Amino acid sequence: MRDASVRILLAGGTQSQYQLLIEQLQHIKRQPYLLVWSEDHDRAERELAAESYDLVLIDCQADPERALYLLSYIQQGAALPCITLFEHSDSELSVLAHDLGAVDCLTTDNLHVAILERSFRYALDRSVVDQKLSQSHLYDPLTGIPNRQMFRQTLDAAIVSAKAQHAKLGLLLINLDGFKRINQAYSMDTADEMVRTMARRLARCVRKSDRLARMGGDEFALILDDCRSAEDVALVSQKVIDVLSAPYMIEGAPVIISCSIGVAMYPESGETVDGLLKRANMAMMEAKSERGSQYHFYSEETQIGALQRVNLEKDLRLALRANQFEMYYQPRVDLRSGETVGMEGLIRWHHPKRGLVSPAEFIPLAEECGLIIPIGYWVIQQACKDMKYFDDCGNHDLHVAINLSFKQLQDNMFVETAARIIKDSRVDAHRLEFELTETAIMSNFQQTYEGMMALSQLGITFSLDDFGTGFSSFAHIQRLPISALKIDRSFVSNVTEDFGDAEIVKAMINLAHSLKIKVIAEGAETLEQIQFLWEHNCEQVQGYYFSPAVSVQDFTAIIDQRVTVTA
Repeated sequence: MRDASVRILLAGGTQSQYQLLIEQLQHIKRQPYLLVWSEDHDRAERELAAESYDLVLIDCQADPERALYLLSYIQQGAALPCITLFEHSDSELSVLAHDLGAVDCLTTDNLHVAILERSFRYALDRSVVDQKLSQSHLYDPLTGIPNRQMFRQTLDAAIVSAKAQHAKLGLLLINLDGFKRINQAYSMDTADEMVRTMARRLARCVRKSDRLARMGGDEFALILDDCRSAEDVALVSQKVIDVLSAPYMIEGAPVIISCSIGVAMYPESGETVDGLLKRANMAMMEAKSERGSQYHFYSEETQIGALQRVNLEKDLRLALRANQFEMYYQPRVDLRSGETVGMEGLIRWHHPKRGLVSPAEFIPLAEECGLIIPIGYWVIQQACKDMKYFDDCGNHDLHVAINLSFKQLQDNMFVETAARIIKDSRVDAHRLEFELTETAIMSNFQQTYEGMMALSQLGITFSLDDFGTGFSSFAHIQRLPISALKIDRSFVSNVTEDFGDAEIVKAMINLAHSLKIKVIAEGAETLEQIQFLWEHNCEQVQGYYFSPAVSVQDFTAIIDQRVTVTA
């Protein structure tokens, strides 16, 4: 039962008919009704555009043709429930009215209170059911915004309109980076609430004329009508990035959600729904490959890049069998003694045609296509072999750190396989360190915890990599066998120039020491940065100031000759 009055518009009819309906509606006690009268159908059309109504009663007696046109107009637009009034119930026009969408047809000789109440209640209840059915088919139940099916219809209509007006159209595909990890790390309800929040943020930052939809999972789409230039679309894209990247609280801790946006323009990028969506998706993948919140416009180069990624994946599958990988090592230096005490192992790919391929290019691809797990096992095995090589060269105390992907930790055979590789290599597991990022740890905390505890029993140590860029909880971290915290290079690079970064680095060092773990700073390139880190009790540093990552043989030469390789 509704508390507010039901607003009904009487379109057409006479003054006496209006007065009769007013009197009869006053006798309905269950629900208050407010009846407004428009003398002709043209005025009724304008009234519907200006005011909000729940139900329309259309008199079809004086001008049936105009009345049925109004009925058709309403069903194509606002789709309000409509009841028609005829002189006789068996009129051919009443059959036509049903076909045009009227939910009921009444006759003027039978307008009793009970019949009016029954007809009105049926029309209103039917409207609620129809709206819910329509919403279930065309709207996303989680966010309440249009779904993929409705979006395709909307985009098709927008293309037709843009073509007729010789206008440009912008399509944005928006993908939330790292959402899958959040979905795995927290409850489904938490992930759902995050998606709802992102949808609300997007809805608030776009114009009313722009059309927003959820394409599924962590992906949204946005149609920008009547775009004057690519610069206008770029401004909107940056605005979306800024709005979505505002801190979001999960379990009392702020989380930064980055996003990747692919942009396709009509008519330059395509003239069909499928063409625009395909090219926007290509552009989105290009933006995602650049890491961090980025937007990318589709171009011919984008399509070339997509083909290159397909070919690169094909080559990557052959690389392991063809022995094209090699481990490089970057020294870690103890700031108190000045001695090299360890190293970080970094994989390199010697492509037969492209030369040295950056890990930043092929590691994300390996994670996407599932190759990161066998590549990860190769890294562990090769690092163990290289540890034996360093030992044979007389460098027995060096510690070796290697990176683990979150997907490796999700492999049920990881602990068993890693333990077997280490045992077969006969290296001192106490000198082997696994580096994990905050997001990797939180992707499946319980499984990560159990795996780390099992591996720590072998003597393996762990460090928390890229600290400050993820969303870990210290309540969780304190439970883990972590012996070192690595400060990300993004903070270290500006530590002598940016007061904010300097304060953050000092706070990180103090925080780590309060947890009784050492600190390793990445990306140190200047003497001033080294001096700052030394003054604030950072234990170890790695970076170009001492040496880039080099081959096993060059690393041995650095240790033996005590020389410093410059970038």
